[in-house]
Amino acid sequence: LARGNVREVGMEAARFVEDWEQRFRVKESYQVAVSEFRAFLSETARWIDQADMLDSLPKGEDGRLTDAVFWAMAEPLMTKGKSFLVRLESEAASVPADDALLHRSYAQAALHPLVLRAPFVYRTFAKPLGYAGAYEMVNQLLGDPRQGSSTYIQLVNATFLRAAVAEAHRNRINILVDYLRRAVALGEQEGRQVRILNVGCGPAVELQRLIASGADLSRLSFTLLDFSRETLDYTRERIDAVMAETGRRVEVNYVQESVHDLLKRPAQSQALEGGRGFDFIYCAGLFDYLSDKVCTRLIRYFMSRSAPGARMLLTNVHSSNPERHGMEHLLEWHLIYRDEAQMMSVMSEVGAAIDLYTDQTG
Repeated sequence: LARGNVREVGMEAARFVEDWEQRFRVKESYQVAVSEFRAFLSETARWIDQADMLDSLPKGEDGRLTDAVFWAMAEPLMTKGKSFLVRLESEAASVPADDALLHRSYAQAALHPLVLRAPFVYRTFAKPLGYAGAYEMVNQLLGDPRQGSSTYIQLVNATFLRAAVAEAHRNRINILVDYLRRAVALGEQEGRQVRILNVGCGPAVELQRLIASGADLSRLSFTLLDFSRETLDYTRERIDAVMAETGRRVEVNYVQESVHDLLKRPAQSQALEGGRGFDFIYCAGLFDYLSDKVCTRLIRYFMSRSAPGARMLLTNVHSSNPERHGMEHLLEWHLIYRDEAQMMSVMSEVGAAIDLYTDQTG
């Protein structure tokens, strides 16, 4: 404020009062749920910090509590923390759309100081590459849940990594590995090169795992497409490293292109290489962020790039996600959810047998 500007001082005071009054538009039951969750996290942090200072608790060479001690301490605390997340989910689900932003702001102001230092939570909320599902977040989903600078932060990190959507992502990697094993089998059975397209490839962990398994991939040819050059550079580095470690080679072509740019290209520029299309096409994770119209156009593109008898695998987070409102209120993680009927709708132009299924999380 400029010195002596009485009018500006008055305006700032009025804004303060308005902000204070806004708090009371937050549902009382929502406030109680958030406040009790905050109190639990605060007390948990204090208690764990005290336990960390005990010389009697065994620690590893890295100075961290041993895994056995950490998980013995963590399990009951994570169970209780999960109950607060379930309660917050219930409260958030009942908030009218017009009041959602106000409630989200309230929850974040109260809880972020206690959870945002956890690497997975921070990365999901901050979205440094512009979207939540970036390659580094995938690495966190699949890596050691004990990430963080203290035992308390590791506890928070591990708690959020137990979310259904996180578990579903880990299950999805296993599904993709099995899908690619079909490509290996096809190449061996027919004695020919099998072409595979992965759109929105991310770190392509499924391919890393397939290479590491020792499978003969000499008949496979991959095209990995992603809009992010940083992601593609990282993925190339990781795949090259796994090939060097195992001595297994696979042909991989890296293409930097966004879905929207890909769909803008005229049909005549999409001639099939060597007169043959892709035998396997998969897109795992993009549909969660794309409208029905774009999804349908993308499926149409896949079909135009397919060889006769090709297999296509697409994923979408189910609208039954039991933690969707909590994800939105705490992490600003907004997805486009679909159920079976909605998936069938976007796939209406596919003239082939369609198998719709969910993993064990639903």
